[in-house]
Amino acid sequence: MLPYHSEMSGSKCFSFLLILLLAFSLNLVSSGNSRTDSPVRVIFDTDLDSDVDDVGALAMLLNLHRAGTIDLIGVVVTSDDPFAPVCAAAIHAFYGFPDIPVGFLKDQAKLNNHSRYTRQISEEFPAGISSWEEAEDAVALYRKLLAESPGESVYIVTVGHLSSLQRLMQSGPDGASRLDGSSLVSQKVKEWLCMGGQYPSGKEANFYRPDPASTVYCVENWEKDVVFCGWEAGNPVITGGEWLKETLAPGHPVYRGYELYNGFAGRQSWDQLAVLLLLEEGRSFFDYVEGTCVVAPDGSNTWTVSSPGKHRYISIKPSVGAESISRYIDRLMAGER
Repeated sequence: MLPYHSEMSGSKCFSFLLILLLAFSLNLVSSGNSRTDSPVRVIFDTDLDSDVDDVGALAMLLNLHRAGTIDLIGVVVTSDDPFAPVCAAAIHAFYGFPDIPVGFLKDQAKLNNHSRYTRQISEEFPAGISSWEEAEDAVALYRKLLAESPGESVYIVTVGHLSSLQRLMQSGPDGASRLDGSSLVSQKVKEWLCMGGQYPSGKEANFYRPDPASTVYCVENWEKDVVFCGWEAGNPVITGGEWLKETLAPGHPVYRGYELYNGFAGRQSWDQLAVLLLLEEGRSFFDYVEGTCVVAPDGSNTWTVSSPGKHRYISIKPSVGAESISRYIDRLMAGER
């Protein structure tokens, strides 16, 4: 073999090394996965008030943001609770991300603190804002974040009613962009992940309370891909119990959220499933049904089976089971992925 080795010296050896290097580089490019090679850009739209699964979902997103898996570019709080945006900002600050902007659905007729935890977390943990009035307007923030993003790069995750999303879609040009809202969504959004509805049919709170008209509008007029996470999918996935209590410190806002909500009795993970869909591993837990979601004026929904289209809803694979997803979500909420 030595004579053969000697023939590879000099310029031939150099050329051979260049070819190997080029082949290696091309392999890296061709085998790359956009979900792991660069952080997924995410806007989280939440009704952070009535239930605690919003807190769990936000904790997952912030832990994934810290790990560099996603880029949480902004949080839109679609709620009538005046402490909700301050609560979100306080949680951001606790995780070390006070600059993640918070938007709030403004110009509402009435605000009311009805949450079991938003006021307490707002008062117990420092935040970058002191009142809802200091939060950015929800639609203005949506438009700014989309305008600043590359084409088809943003995943919108909604886990509440769709009033802010409707206002975005109906918005006109402004200082952030010359495009109207529908065009901004078309150019900048990759996919919408929506916790809402019940499948194949039913009536679920995010779709019917308090603004069913926004659900009808958004579902009918959304032109990009959308995956629906229904009530029935998240209902058997119980998280936020004793394991989370033993893992988080009492001085943690997520600990306080679950403590205040139900004393770590465990809670369904409706919102967390939508966040799981940002991850390849998370998506592998589910089967997907293609068709069309049809929403009635009262917010109830039915599913029409049709040829492959832009609507899908998830169901847990029997081989996976709800319990294993619960453990996975608890670890993500605690930052132990």
